[in-house]
Amino acid sequence: MKEGHEATHVNFILSGSKTKDIDIAIYADHQNQIVVTKDEDSENLYFGMNTPKKLIRILLGNWSTTDLIKVFEKHLPEIDKIKAFTRFYID
Repeated sequence: MKEGHEATHVNFILSGSKTKDIDIAIYADHQNQIVVTKDEDSENLYFGMNTPKKLIRILLGNWSTTDLIKVFEKHLPEIDKIKAFTRFYID
């Protein structure tokens, strides 16, 4: 990403693609990171277990990574404003 933003794919943390959702959420909370996911169950973690603290759920269907990056780059100013919040859920 650009403008001083960083993104890390789950394959490069913990146990990679075998990492459980709860472990990804806890990792993100400890790193003060935003979880971005297409996973439908993510809201269950957020509302049921209060983790991850910062969650953006993608509802755009089967878009390419390039197209998703373009959408995020377009909305970086808004993301910058909310990332300082203690908790949020966006879908």
